[in-house]
Amino acid sequence: MTTIGIILAVILLDGGFRVAAIVALLVFEAIEIFIWLRWRKRRSITGAETMVGERGLVVSDCRPSGQVKVRGQLWSARCLDGDAAVGESVIVTAVHGLKLEVARH
Repeated sequence: MTTIGIILAVILLDGGFRVAAIVALLVFEAIEIFIWLRWRKRRSITGAETMVGERGLVVSDCRPSGQVKVRGQLWSARCLDGDAAVGESVIVTAVHGLKLEVARH
């Protein structure tokens, strides 16, 4: 895209406008490359393991198993430190398939 812009600037613009347009396009391209290189270094944040540390809300009593709502979704859960009643806040400590291990918060 920048190459096309530079070619058009050379063909259509005169003098100082040509130089200004080319410099602006090169600065834009340098910023774009910088942003892409920064994003490339980021780790992917997908998968069930990203649930660890999330807060949830108990929907059905966890004594020791029940259901919790985390990120707007219902999950089967097992409460590690005793019981958790409906409405209590919990934190996800581990994920085992489709079942979460939670602790009261």
